[in-house]
Amino acid sequence: MKIQTTRHVVLWLVVLMLGSQTSFAQKIVTLNKLPASPEEFIKMRNKMSRSPEGGAAMFLAALLNMGKNEKLGMQCLTIAIDQSQVVSGNVYKGYKPGRSVMYHLNRLKRGGSRGNFWAYAPKAYLKGATLKNGYTPSKPYKVVTSRNKYSGKESSGRVKVFVDVAGFRPRPVTMKRNDKGIWKAHEFSSFFLDVPKATKKKDDL
Repeated sequence: MKIQTTRHVVLWLVVLMLGSQTSFAQKIVTLNKLPASPEEFIKMRNKMSRSPEGGAAMFLAALLNMGKNEKLGMQCLTIAIDQSQVVSGNVYKGYKPGRSVMYHLNRLKRGGSRGNFWAYAPKAYLKGATLKNGYTPSKPYKVVTSRNKYSGKESSGRVKVFVDVAGFRPRPVTMKRNDKGIWKAHEFSSFFLDVPKATKKKDDL
């Protein structure tokens, strides 16, 4: 009786260990280009954001545009995030990012000792970008995503996606599906965490 009970306990522990390691395979989403206008962003989003991973990549595309053109980046960000995260405003078609989003944006915009956060940090989420190469990934841009057993099911309309970032563990972004079947970023505070700033080496010779 004791032997049988011990076997059951060991078997249960093995099942628990295997279950804790269960994860989804990585999925790579390719951004062939960055949208040059809100209309182009929407057109691209309508194709790519039919999956949580594609929606996460489009959210990152909006952040990448922030480093090139703040006005365009804000418009794209307003389009890329869930409706619960926007309020009335004049950024795009009567809307703008909500108060909690603006708190992070304004904090990072000030920069402090980090300098221009938007010029380098979003690039760290692209495949091939490292601190050593100054976060300069090759094109087309690729976004490496994954899920785990706690990510949730798409049938629920909410899924947590993890995105690889240079030098750190993958960071989560919770995606929500809207009434048109488009996945938008709902909770993304981890994407506003900093990464080491790349600095150019001085040539003293």
